[in-house]
Amino acid sequence: MNDFIEHFGIDWKLLLAQVVNFSILLFVLRVFVYKPVLEVLKKRKQRIEEGLQFSKDAEEQLRHTERLREEVLRGAKKDAISIVSEAEKTALERGEAIREETARKTEAAIVEAKRLIQEEKLKMKDSLYNETEALVRDGILKVLREIPAEIRDGKLIEKALIELKTIAKK
Repeated sequence: MNDFIEHFGIDWKLLLAQVVNFSILLFVLRVFVYKPVLEVLKKRKQRIEEGLQFSKDAEEQLRHTERLREEVLRGAKKDAISIVSEAEKTALERGEAIREETARKTEAAIVEAKRLIQEEKLKMKDSLYNETEALVRDGILKVLREIPAEIRDGKLIEKALIELKTIAKK
């Protein structure tokens, strides 16, 4: 083995120095480089895992928010439908009430118009009666040229008017 070592030109002292140098270098690199790099990698891995967890949580929160949004939309649609149906129902009720009120007012207006027409008819009859009385009186006066006692009393005129009324009713 010594031949082997000498044949390859290995110096024990140099080999031992290199092993010590390598060990020191390994120790220095391990303490000052490898551990900090591992620490940085560990922190980075932890941040990545936190980011992934945050992403999963955000996705879950998004799904939950979507479900809530859908539920709120469904509830809003139901509320809107009920509000619209309630408004339609109220409109129909109010329309019916307005129609009834209009019919009642129309009926009242018709009754009032009939009453006014009846009053006007009576006034016209009275006016016609008075004018006819005056005409009959004037006619009798012109025919007779003198005023008999019956005319002054109005009995003859009343008889003539009663006769006119009976003729008018027929």
